[in-house]
Amino acid sequence: MFNLHSSSANMMAVILSKGMNENFPHDETLQYLLILCTKVALNTFVLSFWRHSILKSLLGLCSVSIYMADVLLVCAVSSAWLFKEHIPTSTSMCFILAHGSAVYALLPLFILIAGAFDYASYPNLDITRSSRSRLVSYCITVVFMWASAFVFTYHYTDTQPIEIYKDKLIVQVCPVHESNVVFQFSLQISIAVGLILLLHFKKLIGWISRANKLAELTNTVFVPDQDFTYSHFGEYGKSDIQESSPPLFVSLTIGFAVNWVPYLLMCLACALVGFVVPSYASVNLLWMACANSALVGIAFWFRSDRIGPYSKLPDDACFWNTYWHLSKETSPTVDSGLDTKLPTKLIKSTTPFQQVSRLV
Repeated sequence: MFNLHSSSANMMAVILSKGMNENFPHDETLQYLLILCTKVALNTFVLSFWRHSILKSLLGLCSVSIYMADVLLVCAVSSAWLFKEHIPTSTSMCFILAHGSAVYALLPLFILIAGAFDYASYPNLDITRSSRSRLVSYCITVVFMWASAFVFTYHYTDTQPIEIYKDKLIVQVCPVHESNVVFQFSLQISIAVGLILLLHFKKLIGWISRANKLAELTNTVFVPDQDFTYSHFGEYGKSDIQESSPPLFVSLTIGFAVNWVPYLLMCLACALVGFVVPSYASVNLLWMACANSALVGIAFWFRSDRIGPYSKLPDDACFWNTYWHLSKETSPTVDSGLDTKLPTKLIKSTTPFQQVSRLV
């Protein structure tokens, strides 16, 4: 259905093909409708496991807006099919696909930049402390990004169908785009994660096994005050573990890879074989969830001394708290005597832990 053309960023979408009988051309609209309906179904599945924190971050709200745009795109293609007797499908479909692919190709750059700034300013990366004013600012930012993308694509997108001749057929095609930002981001993340895992390959199985045991202790037993510092937490809360633990950055990378390696391998395989997908047809919410996990992990690493393992992070995919404990050689069920083991100077400058439950 997709005739790749010239470069990885540009391709041609086949809209109409005329054979020997030009009075009955073969219309491809229904195939595009099926592809887009499949995409909406897959995006619905992605939203189902991201539902708890999706409205608590800018990337999450952008994902909701993209999902709504996908539904509108399905409606637009359906309308082009229903009213094909009045408006030629070659004209309407080229307009829809060209503008759709251009917008979807441009948005990821805006989203990554805005998402990075969002997590850099997020209060302790804790979604329980997200305010209503922050949600309003997210909505304004999302509207601004969509408006900017629409204005840009309106002036620079070619929506005229092109006729080409191939194998004695007259084919009407439309220029569409893939998202280079999505492709490059996924490729670079795949390479970086792969190199880090290879460097620690010998200890990887043991670390993952220990992380799985820690993950079974799902209930945290303390809720610290927001001014508590975790820079010495591992020193006073260590469990009796003899083998070495990974550095925090490596531990968080493992936590990211455990969830996202299948997606990253798929992206790497597509890059190796030169397979590209138009931006309007890609399951962009899967990439958004992956990018969200990557940004949350990086922000968590940079601010780990301040945040610690008991914040409710704006990511439903990765178990960051478990891998924090893996690095610090602690358990989610920290010794109840932790407050008495902390340095006196530290206790005076903070509010002691409040014990809310103890896992027996």
